[in-house]
Amino acid sequence: MSKAFLSHSSKDKELVRRIATELGDQCILDEISFEPGRKTLDEIFRTMAESDIFVLFISGNSLDSPWVKQEITRSEKLSSEKLTHVLPLVIDPTISHEDKRIPDWLAKPYNLRYISNVKIILQKIENALRKINVLKFPRNQELMNLFVGRNDEIARFEFDINNLDNWMPTYVVAYNYFAGIGRRTFLMNALKKVNLLDVLHRPTFISIDAKESVENFIYKLNSIHQEDDIWHVDLSRETIERKVSIAIDLVKEFYKVKEIIFIVDDGGIVLPNHDIVDWFKQIVADEYFHNRLVFCVVSQNRPNEQTLREEHLALWYRIPELTKEESKSLFIRLLNVYHVENLSKEYKQYFLDKLGGIPSQINYAVQLIKDNPVEAKIHANDIVEFSDRFCHLLLDNVKKNDLAYQVSLLLSKEEIISLTLIYRIFGETKETNEALQFLYDFSCFNYLQGDCEFVKLNPTMADFMRRSRLELCGKYRTKYKNVLRQLLEENLDELLEKDYSQFMLTIQQMLQEKKRIPDKYFMPSLIIKNVIREYDRGHYSYVITLCTDLLKNSNYDEQILWETRYRLTLAYARTRDSRFLESVKSFWPTNKFDYNFLMGFYYRHNKDASKALEYYDKALEISPDNSRTKREKVNVLLSLERYEDALEMARENYEHRRGNIFHTQSYFIALIRKQGIILEKEKTILRTLMEEVHQSDDSKAIDIYRCMKGEYMYYVDHDTINAIKQLRDAMKENENSVYPIKSLMIIYKRTGQFAAFEELRDKLSNMDDN
Repeated sequence: MSKAFLSHSSKDKELVRRIATELGDQCILDEISFEPGRKTLDEIFRTMAESDIFVLFISGNSLDSPWVKQEITRSEKLSSEKLTHVLPLVIDPTISHEDKRIPDWLAKPYNLRYISNVKIILQKIENALRKINVLKFPRNQELMNLFVGRNDEIARFEFDINNLDNWMPTYVVAYNYFAGIGRRTFLMNALKKVNLLDVLHRPTFISIDAKESVENFIYKLNSIHQEDDIWHVDLSRETIERKVSIAIDLVKEFYKVKEIIFIVDDGGIVLPNHDIVDWFKQIVADEYFHNRLVFCVVSQNRPNEQTLREEHLALWYRIPELTKEESKSLFIRLLNVYHVENLSKEYKQYFLDKLGGIPSQINYAVQLIKDNPVEAKIHANDIVEFSDRFCHLLLDNVKKNDLAYQVSLLLSKEEIISLTLIYRIFGETKETNEALQFLYDFSCFNYLQGDCEFVKLNPTMADFMRRSRLELCGKYRTKYKNVLRQLLEENLDELLEKDYSQFMLTIQQMLQEKKRIPDKYFMPSLIIKNVIREYDRGHYSYVITLCTDLLKNSNYDEQILWETRYRLTLAYARTRDSRFLESVKSFWPTNKFDYNFLMGFYYRHNKDASKALEYYDKALEISPDNSRTKREKVNVLLSLERYEDALEMARENYEHRRGNIFHTQSYFIALIRKQGIILEKEKTILRTLMEEVHQSDDSKAIDIYRCMKGEYMYYVDHDTINAIKQLRDAMKENENSVYPIKSLMIIYKRTGQFAAFEELRDKLSNMDDN
């Protein structure tokens, strides 16, 4: 167990004793920890040396205390030798970082701000102790420092930084679509190489996803380096310019203590169209940041290089897959880290021939080998595809540790989750920590923020799990709901100050329960996420209400407003609302692709297939590879029973996104219903598609599989009676599913059972209306 040494003045004993009581065995306090009969100073130095964290309670009393002064001097020496962490906490409102009694080595690198809330003080100490526990876990230090390859990119970064003009970028972007490619590791090592980041320092990480904006950016930064005034600002009433100004002031505070902010960007900074989001562009363009490196952006999207070149504020690097030699080096070093021995040269080479140069993929292979070398070889071909199939395989291995699987399900629910919330649901136990370590070993998540306070699930895995609609098991689902109920009783202001992720979860729950949210916390990112959730549930009228309310406020970033208009227009199309035609005009002519897609979507839901195809084709002329448009076009062709026309595009969609059961289903339908004899190789493909759906984690997989099974009986086995029985049984199993109804309608039509066909068509029409 990690321990914290609580350095303080005896005049502040009452406050410190309250903290010590909460920490229990995790702290060292003179009145409860020192052995009797020994010299006090010797005892102090002995217990400091045994501690992991030196917590300094800064006040006028402690800075004048001879004892505390000696402890501070000793901690400086220990921090360079053994002590893992120094945590200075200002508990006196009259003290600032400019106080001359505070040594420079403490005043300069740390964000010294007065904290009045005992709960916040306690949480900061607990978070620091948790960070130590993470770092003390076997292998973690080695894993965090493990870095191979990227020699060309490192050399280019060094060349770019050491330029003749003495120019320094304001931000650096490292990008690649694949999570786990090594973008953040590259940035940290590149900065260390040119002495812009201390070798032992772990920088501040925050994340911004595609539905978040400057409000989230402000709250996340302020939860690290807290400015009390910001908690009281009603951001919903502030203009976008004022919010950017607040963000700039916050970032300045980070820069003053030489802290580079790392942003894990899931589409909120570098947009899918390659532009940089406007509010961030305004921040980095501020004169204060000229020639100062402030941000490192870890992005999945490629930025517009021409624009960045013209603005001359950034450097950007695509982080490629590892070369064969680099993959080999990482593979061997990971085997050594995990003490995997007695593998033949041929066995190692077998895997090296399969691996594609993605670090997290290589790590995953090592995990499989470590656990079961024989089984790992069986699955070697599967891990070549780093996609939904890979996620499915990864999830199968995570399921072997049930607690780790349940933790991963919780992590998939929200963008970031605090360790505090994880422990509230699963308990702060050895088993929970081992489950977290299990997921960390498999590269399922990364820690965010400098003190490892938050975790973020691998976005590829999170997306896969959300699309699969996976839920916590009964025991933990009940515990999760109980925690949500408890959170709803807490003060929002205090919750935001002590735990951003629990605050966001509470607001989200208030939205779902249609509770009133204080105006100042009516953040667009929350509304957008709830809009998407409600849209996916089919609650289109509620979506229209939420979106129209959000659009009444113009004090939001344009990207958020676009997302709101887009979802509103989709909901209008779904409900065949006449307001659609006015709403869709906002996308013309600036967003011609979106306009054409939305028009196609509208006509598909208005049963005008020819018009829908016309607009989908226009959209595909602009963006030929857009998977959603291709999927929509396939759906229209299938509804027209033009199976041969749909087949090739359905196959392309399936191969591009294997593991997406809806693409699999469309390919199956186009192939099995087309005219002509079904060849043996096509039967093999059909059986493969059925098995993939059968093995899928998606909650709708069982309904789709039942229909596939019934259709296979009819089209391949030519067993009409059992096919109809299979599909009728599927309808009974899930009365709300349209899949068996549509399958049966085609069979009834082909076998001349028109009365039964009409009966089902009426049933389907009623379901559409509802």
